[in-house]
Amino acid sequence: MPAVTDKEAILDKLHQLPAMPLVVREVMSSFRDANVGSAIMARKIELDQGLSARVLRVANSSFYGLSREVGSIQDAVTVLGFDTVRSLVVSAGFTRAFPAGADGLFDRHAYWMRSFKVASYTEALAQRLGGVRQLSFTSGLFHDVGQLVLSICIPEKFADILAQQKTTGLNLIEVEQAVLGFDHSEIGAEMAKRWNFPPEIEHAINFWRVPDHEPFEPISGMVYVAASLESGLKGDALIESLPEVLRNRLQISWERIEPGMPQPDQLNAVANLMLEA
Repeated sequence: MPAVTDKEAILDKLHQLPAMPLVVREVMSSFRDANVGSAIMARKIELDQGLSARVLRVANSSFYGLSREVGSIQDAVTVLGFDTVRSLVVSAGFTRAFPAGADGLFDRHAYWMRSFKVASYTEALAQRLGGVRQLSFTSGLFHDVGQLVLSICIPEKFADILAQQKTTGLNLIEVEQAVLGFDHSEIGAEMAKRWNFPPEIEHAINFWRVPDHEPFEPISGMVYVAASLESGLKGDALIESLPEVLRNRLQISWERIEPGMPQPDQLNAVANLMLEA
């Protein structure tokens, strides 16, 4: 069946997406700049009171187990580190711009809950396996961002795709390829490129489902594992479910990663905090 929707036509509609606050765009840009000053960025973040309130609410949750409450973004940077605060700002900015809620068959609340948990697992895996930690959380957060783009840019057609997927039980990617001739991973990666995301994040969005893709990016592999963790797999069952090529590339074992994995109830609680208005 030929594609009836042009990929470029969808991407041309990216202007329909809500505008990101300037400070969120600056934080995203800072991923490319190793010399960005955390103190200067913290002051910019604090100018957006709503954004700061969301970040501090999560930073002070039991998930991070701080010994004292942090009352400012600069304080949070000092205690949690700039990478963590930067990840929380990106999360807060995007969940505020694209608020949780049911949009037809596309459940945005479930989408953000899943994305936040995949992001947290990806970051935890990077800490255990060694990786670019400052990009790991954001790679996980946006791993399926193409779904969000399709739900906004072609809402009726995407609703039809979701209905077909629900009826047939096929993989969503398969249905998208059959109906559109491309899938949400391609759309998400193109969006990441146009928004000037770091190439590692673009790669993760496009190829996290393809562990044998060359060139290999460890973060993309960790997103694959994180998505499996989010689905409920753990222990030997998780490791055995992973393609052998991925196990070898990441040198992963349950004994190696288990001590650093957050508990599902913790992730549910902190994700809900992030999504509160």
